[in-house]
Amino acid sequence: MKTTTVVKNSQTISHAFSCFGLVTVLFSLVLLPNAQEARAQNIYMMDIPCTVPWTDTGINIAAGSLLDITASGIVRYGGSEGQEAEANGGDVTGQQFFPTAVLPDATIVSLIGKIGGTTDIGTGTPLPEGTPGNGPGFAGASYSEVIPTSGELFLGFNDQIGGFWDNSGSFSVTISVVPEPSTVALAGFGGLALLVGFNKQRGRFARRLA
Repeated sequence: MKTTTVVKNSQTISHAFSCFGLVTVLFSLVLLPNAQEARAQNIYMMDIPCTVPWTDTGINIAAGSLLDITASGIVRYGGSEGQEAEANGGDVTGQQFFPTAVLPDATIVSLIGKIGGTTDIGTGTPLPEGTPGNGPGFAGASYSEVIPTSGELFLGFNDQIGGFWDNSGSFSVTISVVPEPSTVALAGFGGLALLVGFNKQRGRFARRLA
């Protein structure tokens, strides 16, 4: 009778470990991804003025994250007729690039972005090119790219250096940062690793009680 009781206890403990391990995997593969998705839905809304080259958004971007930016509004970049621009930029003369701009290789008088650095011109890394032909750093009215480097996100206005004194207005910007997808996968693998560990513990308990 004693031996029979021990075997039943062993089976009960084994079953308990299996159930707990299963619950752990389900938690990792279902609840954690859902939590990750909910966190990715954080939305940042702010105004980016055209009166300074760069504005610190206060948002830290992790390497591998998907960065989405949308912008609306019209700003003035001078006192002459027609010197107005939306986030996609473009000078009234039709010229697209200016060697004296904050980012010479990005479309003039457009919304621009960089990772890291400070609000000083010449610091940080321009955003990877989004819309072909608009150059690195161009964000424009709609941007969606994976960011390869980590750092603070800065957004700005690509006017000519020294030409901000007669500007006015700002862009209304919405920013979304989606973490690297592998984070979710790692959570799932973590759950599987826990299950393996529990199965080993189950075997040890079974041998001891037997």
